[in-house]
Amino acid sequence: MQLYSDYPRRRTAQIAADAVAFVLVVVSITTALALAAAIRSFAQFGRDLEAAGGSFRDGLGDAAEQLGGVPLIGEGIRAPLDAAAGAGGAVVDAGRGQQDLVETVAQTVGAVAVLVPLAIIALVWLLPRIRFVRRAGRVRRMLAAGLGADTLAARAVATAPLRRLTAVHPDPGSAYRAGDAGVIRALAALELERAGIRADALP
Repeated sequence: MQLYSDYPRRRTAQIAADAVAFVLVVVSITTALALAAAIRSFAQFGRDLEAAGGSFRDGLGDAAEQLGGVPLIGEGIRAPLDAAAGAGGAVVDAGRGQQDLVETVAQTVGAVAVLVPLAIIALVWLLPRIRFVRRAGRVRRMLAAGLGADTLAARAVATAPLRRLTAVHPDPGSAYRAGDAGVIRALAALELERAGIRADALP
């Protein structure tokens, strides 16, 4: 598997692109984790609320339990204390709900913050690199199977930019049809260059 071009300038650009992509991936992940951690810090209010509600509930529950045993007035005192303890339980639930909400927001924001940059990196860097590797591998296999300069030259005439073609010959199509061996080999070299393969790979 050929990961990089045989041509120094393009190989340098590919290595630089790989380095930039790696840095961007690390930065994206680090930023997403930092954002999620920052959002999770807001859950402290919910934890404090849960703790306060729990203390309030437990304290009133204990008081209701103790005062409920007082003769004659115990039952009358216990009912409002139990009701107040229930309110403390509602505070506990509100605190837990706030924590759950913060965690959901943290996970959502963190996922978006990492997935969006990674998707862009995949479109801008990864997919072109995969296409390059596949093209280079396919051309090398075809060369090993006997692919000649004529086919590569025809491909170049059909797909290469006009400025690259006219740099080889003012009328490359005519020269190709005339069987000009030098032009055919130069055109084949253009196609090999697109695949990142040196021209001397031609038989």
